[in-house]
Amino acid sequence: MQDSTVWDNSHIFTSLDDKAIAEVIESAKSDIENMAELVSQFNENQSAEVVQDLIKLRHESVVELSTVATYLSSITSVDAKNEQALKMQSQLGMIWTEMFKTLKPVDTFVMTCSEEIIKEILSDEEVKEGEFGIRHSRVNKDFTLSKEEESLLSGFKSHGIDAWGKLYNAISGTMECNINGEVVGYATAASNLRGNDADLRKASWRAIQESWTMHEKSAAAILNAINGWRNEDMKTRSVKAGRELHALDVAAHSARITRNTLDSLIQTTFKNRVVGQRALTAMAKSRGQDKADPWDLLAAPPAKESASAGYSFKEGMDMVIAAFNSFSPEMGEFAKMMWDKNWIDAKPTPSRKPGAYCTKFSKQREPRVFMTYTGSMGDIMTLAHELGHAYHNWVMKDMHLSKTSYPMTLAETASIFAETLVRDYLYDNAKTADEKFEICWEDASSAEAMLCNIPARYEFEKGLVEKRAKGELSANDLRDLMGDAWKTWYDDSLSEYDTMFWASKLHFSISGLSFYNYPYLFGYLFSLGIYAQKEKMGDKFVEMYKGILRDTGSMTAEELISKHLGKDIEQSEFWQDSLDMVEKAISRFEELV
Repeated sequence: MQDSTVWDNSHIFTSLDDKAIAEVIESAKSDIENMAELVSQFNENQSAEVVQDLIKLRHESVVELSTVATYLSSITSVDAKNEQALKMQSQLGMIWTEMFKTLKPVDTFVMTCSEEIIKEILSDEEVKEGEFGIRHSRVNKDFTLSKEEESLLSGFKSHGIDAWGKLYNAISGTMECNINGEVVGYATAASNLRGNDADLRKASWRAIQESWTMHEKSAAAILNAINGWRNEDMKTRSVKAGRELHALDVAAHSARITRNTLDSLIQTTFKNRVVGQRALTAMAKSRGQDKADPWDLLAAPPAKESASAGYSFKEGMDMVIAAFNSFSPEMGEFAKMMWDKNWIDAKPTPSRKPGAYCTKFSKQREPRVFMTYTGSMGDIMTLAHELGHAYHNWVMKDMHLSKTSYPMTLAETASIFAETLVRDYLYDNAKTADEKFEICWEDASSAEAMLCNIPARYEFEKGLVEKRAKGELSANDLRDLMGDAWKTWYDDSLSEYDTMFWASKLHFSISGLSFYNYPYLFGYLFSLGIYAQKEKMGDKFVEMYKGILRDTGSMTAEELISKHLGKDIEQSEFWQDSLDMVEKAISRFEELV
């Protein structure tokens, strides 16, 4: 076995110079030429048979291309400076763009054509595998513009809304922060917020505030441009449809939930926001503070004398495997297999990308996990989280790929479920109060983030969208809007609010995705709602849980829970049951503090 914390993808491609990669790329270019020819035929007669051929050709091409994309990502994740891989990623990106542009007229047609034609298109067995995705895309078909308008809009994006998103990345990527006289990069300053040095955290936070204040006009221009573009886009579509299209309609449809479900989620969480505030206050008390400071929100727990100085990767994996085994031997065996086959990369490297993720090789149907493991309890939870995602992929490996694509709201189900399994197992097997504190700190950290921080982001963005429709917002306007959002959700549990969070948080400036916030809260409480049934259902739960995971790519969230649990997530009761679980966990943490 190789180093057990470094992944081995040599059976996918031998290296970046593997001829098979070049063959896939050349084949994709040829596929796009064939697609263009078929689209020309389609423009002449709009035949359902041609649409079927295009859907199948795209599927074949996407499987091959995404396998190469995953391989390249596996290289650049470990070595972000690998110029050959970065160049190949850029080349692949152009191919994806060309394919998307070529097929846009057909995608628009599929979204807007008659039900009779859709039935004809779905008469092909292979195409029918993707029926849910096709039908879901047609729910708001009256908002779709003409083929020419959609193609024009798509072409403008790279020089419009997407360019503003790139500008944000350029600013944050080159920004410098002055920390006590030492000038460091923005990424370094941000990483200090997770450290154990309280003085350094405060100095770094202040430096980040100052740096973004220097760039506040540019940051404000970015948010105004991105949201102005979206508002104009929605206004045009609303006129065409004769009914209003709101930003939250777009976000909810993409997340495969209804607006009623979203409203119920937010309203029920608002009634319980004090639980997140209590978690934050207890965390502050454990540091000897009366009130939490904003620079402490991401900090590690205070060191305890009897707590472990760190866990080896083997110790961390053993904990995760044991916890998974206690729930399902199959799930435990899966985690062990991921380790044995070197499908996890967790070894710190000099040019490594930050963060953690789970991905898969579409052709081989093999999941992969990437993270940087340094031995903390938080790292063990991250490992469990990503292995939960991987297990989700694994239980769907025999299904058609079109049935394995699920939204972020449902993607977090398996990951948070796995985290909860591990946390409960470790708490039940902890030998000292300090060990229990270390485990329960993760509960408190999650509660603060999910019940205060994430909703505050949602509150801010909702206000931003609505105010931008009336005119541009200045940096001071954005500061006030963010301050109001933090006051609403944090109340007086913080010493001060992060009024520059609108600039420092990347998510608000992602051009291709709005409301990159509430899906985290949804996944957190949705997963806990499922987890709550574990004891009630006994031996039947494991198979039911696998059934939920397998259906995530072919149902809305409402249909999923109705089918498997007989519950209605448009009602507050489901969310309140989950929040009651969080409250119990925070009470447990408060006792330990």
